[in-house]
Amino acid sequence: MIEFTKLTSAEVPHIDKRLPVIIPVGLVEAHGPHLPLSVDIDTAGYFSRAIAENTGAILAPQLYYGFADEMREYPGTIGLSASTLTTVITELSMMFCKSGFTRQIFLSGHGANKIPVELAFFNVWESFPELRAVCWNYWTETGMTHIHHADKGETEIAMSVGTPCYMDRAVDFKVEKPWYKIRSRHALNAESGGINGEPTQAVAAEGEAARDEIVRQLSEKVRTIIQTEQCEDDDTV
Repeated sequence: MIEFTKLTSAEVPHIDKRLPVIIPVGLVEAHGPHLPLSVDIDTAGYFSRAIAENTGAILAPQLYYGFADEMREYPGTIGLSASTLTTVITELSMMFCKSGFTRQIFLSGHGANKIPVELAFFNVWESFPELRAVCWNYWTETGMTHIHHADKGETEIAMSVGTPCYMDRAVDFKVEKPWYKIRSRHALNAESGGINGEPTQAVAAEGEAARDEIVRQLSEKVRTIIQTEQCEDDDTV
């Protein structure tokens, strides 16, 4: 693993630019009464580091403040608007491109980050058409369809990555989603903290198994990216 902030300025030009940069993106966000505001930060950071360690990819510093969407009205949620996050990602991505790092993986712990992050790619392509970038939500990218906001699945993942969990405070609440896009979970239920499921049923061992499978699958994806990029560059020499 290459940790970007541990490099000196003199070392940066000599890093293999075919390696992808992994940029963790989280959000300070309400996750019910039993989980801290750091869940999306903790998961993005944990999986990004584990994947970089497994593959030799470049680990960039984490962006803590993502897109505050449906949970923005709950106490403690601190984030950015969609347009601001798009601007932030655009500028970060362009700065990496200017240094020659055009392979970029934005790894998110918060689902709604995906749209503004991917919109940023279109801005970057205007100046750096060679950008190759992706935004992954760790659970959807690995087929973990049982994970929802502050539910059993996410609570188990939080346990497995070392996030403090206060299970004596856990309550269950199921969001009945209408046909239209929800503007505010708080407007649906002001007391739940955004829970959508049954966190009281969380089992630590199940979270550890899911965590290890996520690391395995995403590490394999990154290994494939590295091999593909190196082979393509070798073919053009």
